[in-house]
Amino acid sequence: MLANDYAIELHRLEQIGPVDIPHIKGVKTIIKDRLDAHTYDPEVMKHMANKPLNQPLSRNLTELRQGGAPEIIPKANYDGVVVDSLMSYEMGREVPYLKISNHRLPRENKALIYVHGGAYFGGAVSDTLIPLKYLATMYAGTIYSIDYGLAPEHPYPSAIFDCLSVVSLIAKDHSEVQISGDSAGASIALGVSQLANQLGICQIDDHVLFYPTIIHGSNHNGPLWDDKKISIAPNERKYLHSNYRTFKQLDRLMTQFYTDGKSFDLTSPIISPLHADPTNFKNLTVIVGEFDPFRLQDEALAEQVGTAGGDVTFIRYGGMGHAFFNYIGKCAVAEDSIIEANKRL
Repeated sequence: MLANDYAIELHRLEQIGPVDIPHIKGVKTIIKDRLDAHTYDPEVMKHMANKPLNQPLSRNLTELRQGGAPEIIPKANYDGVVVDSLMSYEMGREVPYLKISNHRLPRENKALIYVHGGAYFGGAVSDTLIPLKYLATMYAGTIYSIDYGLAPEHPYPSAIFDCLSVVSLIAKDHSEVQISGDSAGASIALGVSQLANQLGICQIDDHVLFYPTIIHGSNHNGPLWDDKKISIAPNERKYLHSNYRTFKQLDRLMTQFYTDGKSFDLTSPIISPLHADPTNFKNLTVIVGEFDPFRLQDEALAEQVGTAGGDVTFIRYGGMGHAFFNYIGKCAVAEDSIIEANKRL
């Protein structure tokens, strides 16, 4: 996208406000559609068109981790933003994490805990460093990004305990603790929030989730995976359907690697937050792409929390699939989503 077009699109997105969506009850909904509605963003379509349709997903962990690595995104100089590499030894664990702060902003005594995505078996704090540095240019607190141990070498619930270690440390010095994450990291974040409250570590009221996956063991022929519910231009439906098929395979593999093949109750609210008591998540923001295969489960979570009396904002970006942080600097949506997240922190 040309720089001028990017700026115009970012300005357009910033002007879009809430609308009523009847099937998502109790939720403030913001739909940021493309001008060419119900079509893939050209950058996303380039990626989709380069992949064979309905191709079986590799089950090889090394190949999966390589395939899940984000594209190189542009480097930017965020003046005043400082990144420190630190370690938590709380709860008898050794957990590396990044502290991301901006000394040019007046800071409140609040902390944002961030949990990166990567299907539980991939990803790294470096993947989301640029989006978080951008967030740090406007967030009036300190951001902590956790380098938790990946499955299957560190299977469930290890990642949750790693994150609890950092939360336990950070909560000692901050009056307010918020939590965020993307994809599988958002699911881990919701498990952490529940346990932090139940164990008396701290109360986490603000949850900002980017395209979360929030249920294991769901019925892939059921309503949470029905791509026929998604409006899309007829000539692009084959790409949507193929992507849904790929994500159904990925969903099974995520559970397999996350649990290391062991038998867990997948309806536990810690591993599958869609089964949690929705009153646990009082202030919730869910940000997802129109064509993300996790969209329907994200809508279900937003409605559950909203009808239980929570303060819920659901933001859907037209033309986008999963993991649109990868398009920062290419698609204005990625930048706008961070601006929207900051409004709710």
